[in-house]
Amino acid sequence: MLGSSLGPFLQSAGHIVFRQSRSDGYDIKLDLLNDQDWINSLNQLQPDTVINLVAATNVDQCEQNPQWAFDANVGPLLALKRASSFINRCPHIVQISTDQLYDGTGLHSESNVHPCNVYALSKFAAELAIAGYPATILRTNFFGLSRAEKRKSFSDWIIERMKAKKQITLFEDVFFSAIHLNTLCEYINIILARKTQGTFNVGSSDGISKAAFALELAGQLDLDTSSITIGSVKDLALQACRPLDMRMNTTFFQETFAVSTPSITTEITKAADEYRT
Repeated sequence: MLGSSLGPFLQSAGHIVFRQSRSDGYDIKLDLLNDQDWINSLNQLQPDTVINLVAATNVDQCEQNPQWAFDANVGPLLALKRASSFINRCPHIVQISTDQLYDGTGLHSESNVHPCNVYALSKFAAELAIAGYPATILRTNFFGLSRAEKRKSFSDWIIERMKAKKQITLFEDVFFSAIHLNTLCEYINIILARKTQGTFNVGSSDGISKAAFALELAGQLDLDTSSITIGSVKDLALQACRPLDMRMNTTFFQETFAVSTPSITTEITKAADEYRT
């Protein structure tokens, strides 16, 4: 979902972008767990940066199959590290991580890691896998109009359910600091110019509950909210534990890259404007 927006954005910013997939129709087709595939592709293309968007993100499926989760979330980075001994030039890595590493009362700093499920643990393991490698790790959560045919964003899902008047339960006890897809693309472009190494919280400057997020978005779009039920995540029988407060402190990112992260309300307005068009 991020790649569908990020690729065109970076191309418009003047970058040469190669898109990788195991499916046909992309620039590169390789097995990301295969060292030789990495060696061949990196030696051929000589990229300055590899942006890793590969992830197993189904939290309950990760809980049911930890090996699958670790293969998907850690395996490609381990293969890349092994391949780095056999390539002419090691690229900088931009690793997309997750705000699910946090739990407890926010705003969380980068050192305040507390993974509560297999998905979060596998994403943290991915960060550890590239320790010592030239990398920028972004802990983030994003929303906005998805341009991927088979992947919907959180905001897409909310709007589609409300327009169809389908019942939707939203949680008043789950908080996050998400940003708009386009804002994240802008920040990644800044990172590509700097290649500053480190781990950074990349989100809005404050935070909001997922229920309040949906109601604010619906209000800006004048959508009927009668199908919405406000509830608690604790009422659901989920396979995996869910963190309740993923709000992030973005001060380190702001100071390092000389940016000012927007409020969640600003980002919701950006999404609303996008959905109107």
